[in-house]
Amino acid sequence: MTMEELNHLISEHGKHVYSFCYNLTGNSMDADDLYQDTVLKAVELSHRLNSSGNPKSFLMGISVKIWQNHKRKYAIRQKIAGLEEYDDNLMECAESMDNQPEAEVLRKEIIYAVRTGIKQLPDRLQMVLYMYYTAEMSVEDIAKALHIPKGTVKSRLHKGRNLLKQYLEVWDNE
Repeated sequence: MTMEELNHLISEHGKHVYSFCYNLTGNSMDADDLYQDTVLKAVELSHRLNSSGNPKSFLMGISVKIWQNHKRKYAIRQKIAGLEEYDDNLMECAESMDNQPEAEVLRKEIIYAVRTGIKQLPDRLQMVLYMYYTAEMSVEDIAKALHIPKGTVKSRLHKGRNLLKQYLEVWDNE
């Protein structure tokens, strides 16, 4: 694949890839880094990219692998010297409650609950849910990107939905 074709591919699917990166990482700074790493890796692997296949799933697969490597390295670093992270999403939600109407507060609260519920799921379920709902990938494309059978993707979607539903029912009752 030529650089011109790769630029066209990134401009066509870049928004979806960035959205997927944001959902994986949970904040814009890490999403920016993951997206940049994905683009750099796509440039590096452009000789393996086939435009007749599904390039969007190829880019998502690159993002997933980079994110998994980052999480693995972060876990090792945490074992050596743990650090607490500041969660700016909580502050944004708290600040918006003062300035927005009640409907907006409830909407943000629900979004926060869903994101929190998804973050509590195992990584293998998180990735499949994000790829299916935010990146709007088909089951076949997810299976190709993650190198797993279609049946596994379907079972992970089912299990992830059920666990998220249970979490949200408990959250709603509180």
